[in-house]
Amino acid sequence: KDYQRRRKQQRFQNWMAVLGAVLIVAAVILGIYLFETFRTYKTFRVEWEKDVIGAESSQFVRLGNGTVQLGADGATYFSDGGETLWSVPYEMRSPQGAVQDAYMIIYDKKGQSLIICDTQGERGRSSTSYAITSADISSQGVAVVLTEEKESSYISYFDSSAGRLEIEIKSPLESQGYPAAISISPDGQQLMVSYLSVSGGAVSSQVVFYDFEEGKDVPNRVVGAFQNYKETDTMVPFVAYMSNQAGVAVGDNMISFYSTEDRTDIQQKNVPITEPIQKVFCDETYLGLVTAKTTEDGATVPMLYLYSAEGVCLLQKELTDQMEHVFLNSGKIVMYEASSCLIQTVKGRMRYDNSFETAITAMLPGGSQREYIVVSDDKIEKVRLQ
Repeated sequence: KDYQRRRKQQRFQNWMAVLGAVLIVAAVILGIYLFETFRTYKTFRVEWEKDVIGAESSQFVRLGNGTVQLGADGATYFSDGGETLWSVPYEMRSPQGAVQDAYMIIYDKKGQSLIICDTQGERGRSSTSYAITSADISSQGVAVVLTEEKESSYISYFDSSAGRLEIEIKSPLESQGYPAAISISPDGQQLMVSYLSVSGGAVSSQVVFYDFEEGKDVPNRVVGAFQNYKETDTMVPFVAYMSNQAGVAVGDNMISFYSTEDRTDIQQKNVPITEPIQKVFCDETYLGLVTAKTTEDGATVPMLYLYSAEGVCLLQKELTDQMEHVFLNSGKIVMYEASSCLIQTVKGRMRYDNSFETAITAMLPGGSQREYIVVSDDKIEKVRLQ
């Protein structure tokens, strides 16, 4: 009996020791979570820096685990470790870039040349018959290029090596309207286009969905056309795929959230907007707006709104300052201008509010959640918040 009693006591003590260890680990994890959730950063340290030429007149975009500088006569790719990995020369009057994951298209706006690159460098280059007005690229490297001439617009497809595919959408401007914005889905199979048209002196939009897999047997491969913007005199200058299953169209007085889960039966959810929209930004999870709200005393204050891909408003917040630039990064909203920066979570918690010593030309994600690429007039730096 004494032996059995001692064994029960020993088992009880072992279980209590295990339980105590589990509670300690849980408390440590909870403490780390709370620390990271409510932690604010006061400053930053520079991880590395490089001298750059022509930063003020260049466009900087994120490509894979690095940053591309689109200059007047070529593109240069910097890794997150600060190495210059490749350079691609070109002759373009107005070089523009569109990126999705590890692929990028560089095109000459109002010109006729284009280049497709990935994280290893140039994949191929091509040219178009008419002037390029816009372009987009999928995460598979398939690109769409919008061109126009006097009477029609054309949307042409290119593969990841800039080879022209036998897919082209011709839209007469008089009957179809002017394509104001295009977006290709991450898988490269779906296309969303906003057309502007004039009827009876009024300008309105329609959003058209094309599908080059599910829509093979449909005339012009159109699987959805939404013309209800005419009812509210809405102009739609912005469309984007947030994922293969979700797209969004932002008009001057309404947001349309589209579910493309059933690609031949696309669903639309409209959210009215009563304040002038000043900025639009999105990623694969959230859509953000900055608007100008007029208060009762006639003053104008900036408002920040954040929506899910399903059209649910997750955040509505008055801003103290109107920043020139804004983007999303790993569940955080980053706002910056020449010498100031605000970073807050998508739930509205402030993480960083400070100024930089030099004027900022561009700011981009830098790899981890606390790292950013900061570009000034003469150098590019990687900084880490602390």
